[in-house]
Amino acid sequence: METSDFSRRLPMVRWEEINTLSRAFNDVLAVADRLIREKDYMATTDSLTGIRNRLKFIQVMEGEILRHHRHGAPLSLVMFDIDHFKRINDTFGHDAGDIVLKRVAATISERVRVTDTFARWGGEEFILLLPGTDGRAAGQLVEQLRASIAAIDFGPVGQVTASFGTTGFQDSDDVTTFCHRVDQALYSAKHGGRNQVCAQPH
Repeated sequence: METSDFSRRLPMVRWEEINTLSRAFNDVLAVADRLIREKDYMATTDSLTGIRNRLKFIQVMEGEILRHHRHGAPLSLVMFDIDHFKRINDTFGHDAGDIVLKRVAATISERVRVTDTFARWGGEEFILLLPGTDGRAAGQLVEQLRASIAAIDFGPVGQVTASFGTTGFQDSDDVTTFCHRVDQALYSAKHGGRNQVCAQPH
């Protein structure tokens, strides 16, 4: 359009068209937001049980260790696994084993605080981080958790028990040594007769 030509006009845009474009744009944003949240959920959550996975647990633990060093509050770690789980799978099938894992995860989730972090460590092993909890309090809680699992009715599978190890964070610890020590405690519980709680030094 030449500078002296003032006869031309821009086409009029109706508000309905603007609203249609706005709605379409907002729909795209909503889908993108949902996909991002789903991706984050899948990356941090165990797909079978719906609780946190190992990767997310380690991330949370690293943060709690830093908090411990700043404030000095006690920090306890619990690891447990389901006794004779291979026998359950071999006898009743993997679907039955999955039901046991989900029921156990749900039962423990109902009995821990929102400040605690509960995750599936792998296979039939679970792990629980207890901020602000000393060895005595951790031992009392873990005994309650052990009893709650033993009280579940698994139908044809029958009674299921779990072995627990627990330990407390020491100032020289990192994620590796902390987890190694609680794993040793769990090993002692398993080889000491199962369906019991063993503690490493807090």
